[in-house]
Amino acid sequence: MGKRVGIVAGGIVAELFERDEEMKLLTDVMAGVRRREGGVVLIGGGPGVGKTALLDVFLRRAADAGAQVFSASGSVAASGADLAVIKELFLGSDDEEEIRSATRSSKGAGEFEDRLFAAMCRETRGQLVVVAVDDVQLADAASLRCLLYLVRRLRTAPLMMVLCESTGPHMLPPAIHAELLRHPQARQLRLLPLSRDGIAGVIEHHVDTAEASDLVADFHAVSGGNPLLVHALLADSRDARRLDPHQPSKAVASTAFTKAALAWAYRAEAELFDVACGFAVLGEAATPPLVACLVGRGADAVEQVMTALDTAGLLDGGTFRDAAVGKAILENVDAVTKADLRRRAARLLHDDGAPATVVAQHLLAASVTESWAGRTLLAAAETAMEEGQEELSLDCLRLAGQSARTERERSAVVMARVKIGWRIDPRLVSPWLDPLVDALNAGHLKGGDAAWTVKHLAWHGQFREAEESLARLGEAPYAGDPRVEDELHVVRAWLKSTCPSVSDDAPGRAPRAQRRGLQPRQVSPSSYAVELLGTVMAEGPHDHTVAMAEEILRGCRYNETVVEALEAALLTLVYADRPDRALFWCDALLQQAGPRSSGTVVAILSGVRAEIALRQGMLPAAEEFGRAALAAISLPGWGMAVGTPLSSLVLATTASGKSGAAGAWLNGDVPERMFETRHGLLYTHARGHYHLAVDRPAAALEDFLTCGELAKEWGTDTPTFLPWRSSAAQAHLALGNSVEARALVREQLGRPGGSTFRARGVSLRLLAAVSGPDQRPALLRESINLLEACGSQVELIRALADRSQALHALGAPAKARMAARHARTVADNCGADALFRRLFRDEVPDGEGGLEGVEGEDEGSAGLTAAERRVTALAAVGHSNREIGRKLFITKSTVEQHLTRVYRKLGVRSRAELSDLFVGTNMGTGPGAERLARTS
Repeated sequence: MGKRVGIVAGGIVAELFERDEEMKLLTDVMAGVRRREGGVVLIGGGPGVGKTALLDVFLRRAADAGAQVFSASGSVAASGADLAVIKELFLGSDDEEEIRSATRSSKGAGEFEDRLFAAMCRETRGQLVVVAVDDVQLADAASLRCLLYLVRRLRTAPLMMVLCESTGPHMLPPAIHAELLRHPQARQLRLLPLSRDGIAGVIEHHVDTAEASDLVADFHAVSGGNPLLVHALLADSRDARRLDPHQPSKAVASTAFTKAALAWAYRAEAELFDVACGFAVLGEAATPPLVACLVGRGADAVEQVMTALDTAGLLDGGTFRDAAVGKAILENVDAVTKADLRRRAARLLHDDGAPATVVAQHLLAASVTESWAGRTLLAAAETAMEEGQEELSLDCLRLAGQSARTERERSAVVMARVKIGWRIDPRLVSPWLDPLVDALNAGHLKGGDAAWTVKHLAWHGQFREAEESLARLGEAPYAGDPRVEDELHVVRAWLKSTCPSVSDDAPGRAPRAQRRGLQPRQVSPSSYAVELLGTVMAEGPHDHTVAMAEEILRGCRYNETVVEALEAALLTLVYADRPDRALFWCDALLQQAGPRSSGTVVAILSGVRAEIALRQGMLPAAEEFGRAALAAISLPGWGMAVGTPLSSLVLATTASGKSGAAGAWLNGDVPERMFETRHGLLYTHARGHYHLAVDRPAAALEDFLTCGELAKEWGTDTPTFLPWRSSAAQAHLALGNSVEARALVREQLGRPGGSTFRARGVSLRLLAAVSGPDQRPALLRESINLLEACGSQVELIRALADRSQALHALGAPAKARMAARHARTVADNCGADALFRRLFRDEVPDGEGGLEGVEGEDEGSAGLTAAERRVTALAAVGHSNREIGRKLFITKSTVEQHLTRVYRKLGVRSRAELSDLFVGTNMGTGPGAERLARTS
């Protein structure tokens, strides 16, 4: 970093950084002039790089060294007046009047130049002379001729000439450059922006050392090292720090920065300002041809300004290094001109094939409502929505509505509002449903848009309108349109699994199956997924169904697949009793959503995630995702679907012992017609379990039986979807109706899906409750194994509680305590402490979290060594001592010694008792026990 160069003038210190070499060259040329070797220095550079500052410092040094200094500046305003710069040079000199008289003379230019040189010699009387002209490119032609004459006389006079030229459209002609640089003592300087070290030198005395490195990078990113902007940023940043001393130091572009940006832009050079405005308006889309067309300047002028801005550090890759520069320029353009620039930029970019969102930014800024803008705005709204720019999307839709001229255009805008509004929050769709139906009836909607109108109506509970729209889609111009038929098939499948009460089977119309067969359908993820969901809800799970659902999810991405397909495929896995696979795919999709915490897709996926957590018995997660689902969109936006996240929250809080919270969720208003949907079934079923928890078994039974009636009517009577029979059996047991409970349980075991691990495990637990004492342990052992295998932890705790009670009743307290300890472990894992305490209240002393009599060294598997656990795990699944020794690479005698100690610690006398004791514990008795033996 060059050392700081400074002078004191009037108490103000002017500082230059990284200009040591330039100052040395100027000083060397001045020293040569003293030896009668006249010299000329041409200083060039982009706007704001410090040419004037360098010149001022040098001239003060020259004056202090005894030189006679004449200085002037060129300007566009005076460029039309002959010899304006020359007059300014000699303003205040003794020969000023003679020079003025000479300029008014009609004599030839040569005689005037001679008189000018003679007057200068008299003025200086042999003293060193420095003639300096800033912005020489703006000097009038006559003054330039005089300056060139003086250059030719440099060899015979102690004269040094310093000319500053700004890079840009008004640079000196090449002929003048050649004339100036032909002199033997001519020098040319090109000033560049400051480096990071130079910026550090500017700010080092104004910021903390610890913050300097980050601040230097910040300053360089915004200013590009342009000294004018660097000092302005420093002033703004210091002002901001004074207003808030606690905020960290950072580059703040405010008042001083704006003024500095305008200082170089408003240099009375119209081309410079116009082209700068063009770059500011076009932003990242700026190219020289586009800027030239936008501002009405020649391509050469644009290229020259680009060069100037680039050498000044203001451009980076053809755009302003920081948006603050362009913003500062445009803030000082009047509203009419700015709007015109935006309008023209929009059309230029549109014709150039720019992305719709880029064009839309300009259309919005200028409020362009021309007919061509409508299609661009609709495309931009869709793209912006996909990119998560919701506000931009809505703004585009509003302007598109103003641009629409025909009924079809207005219908297209309405459809776009509905589709995009639904993705943001379905509440935004409500005001547009009536216009949407009008557009459908008028035949103005296209393809899939027409079909999905039915879904939007059903989502908001307008079932009659949905049925009428279904009927309308069977008429001209929609009838026979393959695009309508394809999407309508998906919509019908969605209605069947979600809103079964909505039907379009009017008298005299062909059955749906026949209508579907009229045209070959286009296969789509949505079509497959909703059909799979309907199949699993009606027929129960099948391996093929699970495989197809996973195949759909494998090919889906968050933003590329409609949410109906994602939801249906995930729920297919959930209702096929594969919550583990549903968890994997749902988490992957939510991860693709990134930091988004709002929007309909996030809301629906979070709702599904809550259902998955509930099936696995992960109560805190179910509550967390249920709340996240409701927070992602407004409650009115949920429409009929609000029953699903509410049901998860009610079940999770009820099982967690938070009956007050569950009651609060149930006390909220829900749409009346929700109870005609799948979501209403789930809500009613959850409400029934709340009634059971607060000792209202009669109310619970009514809810469960209502669910059963509707599930039968709608063809969705499978226990993997809605186990209303086992739930009703629990209510009957609470009412003392064991016969009715047994009948419901046996009926559930025979239903499609009743043999899945979860459904059968719950059924066997309830069957044990209505069976004799001797039958209960075996039924509960199988129930525990099934529930543990499928990961249904809440139901597992209930089964372990029943087994503990059954073992106590049979006089086996050690085994009962082992079951209780296992339940404690499960409850800790799934956040079901309140449920555990309620079910094991006799085992949990007041004020303690453990189990009385279970934590001792000689009780349960906790007292076994690692070697004993390995031997026990293999013995419990039926391996002989010899087989155990071979598997564990120990002798048969060692196995026998381990088993002797295990029998003593666990209080058992045989392998049969050992196996019975460890059924349902965390050691297990199946392949899991083998794995435990290998890894313990």
